Amino acid sequence: MMHARATLRLFYGFLLGFFYFSLPLHKTSAGACGCKNGCVQCNASEENNTFFCYGQRIQRDLVDYKCNLSLNYSKYELYISQRTCKKIELEQVSRITLSSKSFTLSEKTNMTAYAIARGEDQKNCIVAKFTGTPSQMIHCDPPSANNIKFKRRHGVLQVTAEWKDKNVNQYYLMYREQNNTLWKEVLSQNNREVTVKNLTSYLSYKIQIQCVVTTECPQCPPSHPISIPQELADVPDIKDIEEQPIRNGEREIIIKWQYVHSEAVEHYNVTVRKASGEPATVNIHQQNNTNINLILCYSAYHISIIAINSAGPSPPAYKFIKAKKDPSALDGVLNVSVKANNSFSLSWSKNLALGYSCYSVEWWESEGNTSYKSFFEKKSSHEVTTQSVTFQPYKRYHFFLHARPYKNTCNLKNINNSEVTYGRAQAYLTEGRPLTAPENVTVTNITQNSFVITWTPMDDEDMSGFLRGYVVYYTVDSSEKNVTVDPHVNSYELKNLASRNLYHVQLAAYTSAGVGRKSDIIYIETKPDAVAVGGILSGVVVGIIALLLIVHLGCRLLQRSKNLLWPSIPNPCNSNAVQKIEGGQQMEMLQPLFKKICEETEEQVSVVEFKKAGCLSSRHAQDNMKAIIISVPAAEDSLSLSPQSSASSTLQFEDFNTERYTYSAKNSANMADTSSTKATGCDSTAVAKSPMVFVSDYTTMEMFQQISKSEVQDSSSRPNKSNTGPSNPDYIRQALGSCEENLQHEKCFR
Repeated sequence: MMHARATLRLFYGFLLGFFYFSLPLHKTSAGACGCKNGCVQCNASEENNTFFCYGQRIQRDLVDYKCNLSLNYSKYELYISQRTCKKIELEQVSRITLSSKSFTLSEKTNMTAYAIARGEDQKNCIVAKFTGTPSQMIHCDPPSANNIKFKRRHGVLQVTAEWKDKNVNQYYLMYREQNNTLWKEVLSQNNREVTVKNLTSYLSYKIQIQCVVTTECPQCPPSHPISIPQELADVPDIKDIEEQPIRNGEREIIIKWQYVHSEAVEHYNVTVRKASGEPATVNIHQQNNTNINLILCYSAYHISIIAINSAGPSPPAYKFIKAKKDPSALDGVLNVSVKANNSFSLSWSKNLALGYSCYSVEWWESEGNTSYKSFFEKKSSHEVTTQSVTFQPYKRYHFFLHARPYKNTCNLKNINNSEVTYGRAQAYLTEGRPLTAPENVTVTNITQNSFVITWTPMDDEDMSGFLRGYVVYYTVDSSEKNVTVDPHVNSYELKNLASRNLYHVQLAAYTSAGVGRKSDIIYIETKPDAVAVGGILSGVVVGIIALLLIVHLGCRLLQRSKNLLWPSIPNPCNSNAVQKIEGGQQMEMLQPLFKKICEETEEQVSVVEFKKAGCLSSRHAQDNMKAIIISVPAAEDSLSLSPQSSASSTLQFEDFNTERYTYSAKNSANMADTSSTKATGCDSTAVAKSPMVFVSDYTTMEMFQQISKSEVQDSSSRPNKSNTGPSNPDYIRQALGSCEENLQHEKCFR
């Protein structure tokens, strides 16, 4: 019985399967379809890429299918046929694009989809068909733009993609330059990250991603192109940081910067952090322009500025804003005492404690890090135990007290405009002596009884304690003295000193622990008294005047002594005997000499030239005579001393020191106007300088001796000549010698 029932069920199932598979499939021809009451008579059919169906994996074993179509008609109908035919509703995605609602299919059986589009007149219609295997229609769609992250740094592009379909194991990254059409392809390392190297920093790029085709992902459509802006490889240039006081304990900081490729920047991030490390909820300020104004207290701050675009940030620009160490108006508000190497006590005004309940104390060593401690109670004194900071002896520590007037800033939610500095103090665990001596010690304005000492103020690091003042040491004659100077000055004038004394000066600083090292010795000599200096100058002037007088008087005495010891020969020019000598006779006396010399040689002619000295009367041609030997060429055979020939020529001669003179022949004519005697064999127009010059007084005397002898010998042979010559030639020699001596005497005293 049971076997009969099983056989009947098997037969019944076989019969149902026969009828199912014997049903006609949907055809693509116009006017026919396999859906009941769904076929219409259309006069055209169309297979278009704008009509397609695909599947999306929602879970690993669950796939939703959809169809999209874009046909320029007013009405659409969609039918899906797989074993059965069913109509699927459509949704408007855009003006001409429709998408169906999700439907399910069997992955192993082919499916066919029909899209029927009708016009407004209901007469024109087309049928678009899509056929495919559901398992091969599954799309592994790329992530949306929001799920694709990228950044650029140093020519490297890093892309991170978050795939919705977990069956994607790897994907391709296609990229190209902004103005290029050639795509390049890179395979990712895994299903999330891919790296592209050797990119040009200042160029923009386009990228697309697409999964690698696998059995689980048979369809891998590419993503839409994504623009990658240029890399921000430059550091922002901070141009200026301006500080302006607002009130005691508060200041405005104005920061200005520039960026080279500002057109590629989307915005700037300015990060403000306290140097103490106290955290703040808001410390990043986003700016679209290139400046920012901050209202800060007197603490030290770290500032960083970066430029940002979708490709990533630029390298940061850092700036350190120092703590304001010179608010003298805040001194005395805060009292600090370092008790041990890890604890200190502090106190401030009770009125301040009543007005504020939020405080912060910062402290730091001159070259160390800054620490902080916050208080949230209305108390004016606190004992603080440090956790990580150890106080060292001989080190100066700085303290700031900040009050926060707003309750919402007790935990420093915002650094900007959140606190005011109300007090400052300095403290040592243990004070010591100054480690170094004051530097750049100089001495100026030296007088007879004073001088000024200047030096450079010492640094806090070299003090080892609070500066109490300076000691000036000065020593004279092995006696040392010292003067104490106020700590706020860097110059001092030592007075009431002795003039013209050598002083040894040294300088040292001192603290409560004692005096520090002394500076190097400086030697200063005070100036002498003004009276002594005036006496020295007066003595010098008097001495110079006396020397000049002595020289003058000595010259006069020397002249007188010479006249007394070596009297001059009486001037024969004043003798009556010499005055009787006629000028013509003198010229006659010289003629034998001219004749004799001209006969001795053919190359030289000796001429006796007379020089007028101005002591004879107007009747005579001269009263002083000087003999010079002047050479003439041998070709000239005559020298005329006549007034006619000498009037047009000039004779050149040399004195005893070979100095040249020019004597006019006209003077010769005046000098010898009573004589008609001519020197035969000599020519006056051809006179030249002689290479041999007689420069001896004796030469002149010899010449006149020869003239005298010749005159005596020829006197008997010339009866027609006048006998007016001198009776005694010694008068002539004496006159010539006297005139020659007078010439030399005048030459010596010129």
